Amino acid sequence: MLGKFIREPLVHFLGGALLVFAFFWATGADRDPADYRISIDQTDIDRLTSDWVRNFRRPPTEAELNGLIDQEIAEEIYYREALRLGLDRDDPVIRRRLFTKMRFIDSENAETAAPTDAILQRWLEEHPEKYALSPLYDFEQIYLGQITAEQANERIQRLKEGARPADLARSISLPETIQNATIAEISRQFGDEFAGELDQLPIGQWAGPVASGFGIHAVQVSDKTAGETPALADIRQQVANDWLADQRAAQKEQALADYRSQYEVTVAGRP
Repeated sequence: MLGKFIREPLVHFLGGALLVFAFFWATGADRDPADYRISIDQTDIDRLTSDWVRNFRRPPTEAELNGLIDQEIAEEIYYREALRLGLDRDDPVIRRRLFTKMRFIDSENAETAAPTDAILQRWLEEHPEKYALSPLYDFEQIYLGQITAEQANERIQRLKEGARPADLARSISLPETIQNATIAEISRQFGDEFAGELDQLPIGQWAGPVASGFGIHAVQVSDKTAGETPALADIRQQVANDWLADQRAAQKEQALADYRSQYEVTVAGRP
């Protein structure tokens, strides 16, 4: 029975087909030749040479250059074989690296032309808060010491009722009267917390308590001059940098939207 089965023409045909398939698989005859062709041209050699010079401050010898070329070939072979095995899949490090590289490529390909002064002036007018100069403050302050908020409120109330500041002040090496001071200047003397509270204080009356790194203060703001927006000519480079950063961010988002429109995306729990 087995001998009869072996003599069947169909069995011979299938067996021959399997042998042919095995031959082509073993010899790689069914492979795309382009996938197995590696070309190291003069541009690649120049790149390898430049990298060597940058690292070692001298050109490579002939033996060193040949070693660099052999290393380049080995890396390319292993890179392609790794892709064939799917080693690039489900690897968060490679995934993140490719994501970053694609973002960079999109940014480079979509480089924005230098903006005109008209474009920058419009950007400056639309975002004045980014460039406004610091307001200037005139104020008096007295140091009340390291006391509780309740004690500070009681002493501030006495100031409002006409008590002499000198009768309540504790000695400290800080100026009592400040004029035409910017936020940065005030921060250097009293700290960021103190400077940050000035904008909330009323004009022309004692207020607080206002904390500094030294303790608690009572403060009377006598004048505040709002910060002006400088002329474009004075801050052109800063405005240009901000405008360009905004354009690049918008281009990245547009590139992602263009890519995503080609995909059908489903997420568990989302309609």
